[in-house]
Amino acid sequence: MNRINSLIFLVSIMFLSSSCEAQKRVNKDKKSNKTEKSSSKSDQTISPKDYQILLGKGMDVDWIKTKKGMEFYDVQLVRDFKKVGLSHVRLRIQEKVSEKLLNQIDRVVKDCLAEDLIPIIAYQGAEFKGKPTKENLDVIVEWWKTVANHSKNYSHKVSFDLIIEVTEALNKEPEMLNQLYEKTVTEVRKTNPTRIIFISPVLRSAPEHLKDLKIPSKHNNYLMAEWHFYASGPEKDNEVKKWTTGTDAEKEIIRKKIRVAKEWQSKTGALTWVGAWMAGNYNKGDEYSVAEQVVFANFVSCELTKNKIPFAFNSDSKFYDRENKQWIKKMRPVLDEILRTNCK
Repeated sequence: MNRINSLIFLVSIMFLSSSCEAQKRVNKDKKSNKTEKSSSKSDQTISPKDYQILLGKGMDVDWIKTKKGMEFYDVQLVRDFKKVGLSHVRLRIQEKVSEKLLNQIDRVVKDCLAEDLIPIIAYQGAEFKGKPTKENLDVIVEWWKTVANHSKNYSHKVSFDLIIEVTEALNKEPEMLNQLYEKTVTEVRKTNPTRIIFISPVLRSAPEHLKDLKIPSKHNNYLMAEWHFYASGPEKDNEVKKWTTGTDAEKEIIRKKIRVAKEWQSKTGALTWVGAWMAGNYNKGDEYSVAEQVVFANFVSCELTKNKIPFAFNSDSKFYDRENKQWIKKMRPVLDEILRTNCK
């Protein structure tokens, strides 16, 4: 009898132990589900008005664009960019969709969100710019269809910039550009109904051509426009973007472009963001001294800030040594000027 009682006792202990473990797993699953639901609820949609404020000052980066940009990318870059005072990065991409590309997008976006640095996914769309045919248009639509579906569970802090700087033959085809936006936005909205999407005008995203844009029918009130100026910097002998010492006439060129953008904002209700500008002509001789760049940077930053238009400036490789993970000492005065300038 004692053996039977001992056996019953042993079985009871085993049963109770098993039940406790099962209950722990249930509680853990409930906690996990609760966390997921809480996380989902915390990711609220962001209106263009609020997003415009959140963007603040950012930088164009090549972390998903160039071979070196991807090779030397590390979460330390994100931390350094956030620490220095940047609020967002424009993630320029030119590659076709592949598993490797999607994995890199995931990696960078996840790092950015973890460090509270807003990521804007921006696509080059080079083929369509050079040859604006229906076939090339469909290629971009398909690219965004895939990327949007892959990104549908990203935080609403992540936005889509549909095409980077309209140039080449596409400059003369504003209607084809509008068709691209109509089809792409319609496709993206199937998986991302409330994500911020940016569209931009012809002639290197010139504010004077914002008026040529047709707001896509599926905008769903989560649409903004990207425009920019001086994306490759000012020039001393180019009347369109002339800057020498900052004369009244040179300053007026900048102020006028901002006024045009603001007037378009008021007329359409669509808010804007400047996706690129450069303090020097780094790609064309780099003839401005650091001191001259500081003066230009101060004025542009000040004017955009006064008019409550967020911006990203060019570019990471000009200010940050990605191989050694440190800011380029020579360019710190320009970087610091852009980030601290806050004219109101």
